[in-house]
Amino acid sequence: MSTVNYAQAEAVATITLDDGKVNVLGPVMQQNIHAALDQAEQAVAAGEVKAIVLAGNDRVFSGGFDLAIFGSGDAVAGLGMLSGGIELMVRLLTFPVPVVIAATGPAIAGGSFLLMSGDHRVGSSKVRCQANEVAIGMTVPQACVEILRMRLTRAAFQRSVGLAAVFSGPELVTTGWLDEIVEPEQVLSHAQQVAAGFAATLHPKHHLASKLKARGDALAAIRAGIDGLAAEFAASV
Repeated sequence: MSTVNYAQAEAVATITLDDGKVNVLGPVMQQNIHAALDQAEQAVAAGEVKAIVLAGNDRVFSGGFDLAIFGSGDAVAGLGMLSGGIELMVRLLTFPVPVVIAATGPAIAGGSFLLMSGDHRVGSSKVRCQANEVAIGMTVPQACVEILRMRLTRAAFQRSVGLAAVFSGPELVTTGWLDEIVEPEQVLSHAQQVAAGFAATLHPKHHLASKLKARGDALAAIRAGIDGLAAEFAASV
């Protein structure tokens, strides 16, 4: 079963995560997202796509990494999944056209970091966001800490990393987890409308150059975290 669907309408490509459950970011899901992003990039190069939407299913955006792999005792598999997921987030943060996230449901753990890797994030007041690592016996990887640092207010950042705080309702916008809140049934359609607006008004070349400048320090810190991930992961298992 495919865990990712790809569709294109005019200048917007929509990539929908749907494993029939909670959109776990295991190796297969990561590979399928990359394949969809490859397809979108080809359409970007051809001038056919000028913005993308990354959405969850009608149950959840993503519940995060596959805990069964982390708990399997296979350190190589666990590190590979983790590093692959963070590389995917870097790809989204540096994608050549605007990335709009449709948070169709909760974004938890790895799913919360994926959410924060979009350029614009749309959700509903029913969405729940949480970096829950310290509540389940894990340490937040430095690269993921840097993703949160880039997007959250200072107070929300500290509560998220150290206290596994749960965010919902209007505070999703005031703390930096989301950019817009709409009715639950409108999340995907509104995200697509926003993406269409970006596609119609932004110049892709200058959009990319400008966001890379704006995110330069954060991307350097994230990549430094990736470089140290093996040692960090080994110390945590």
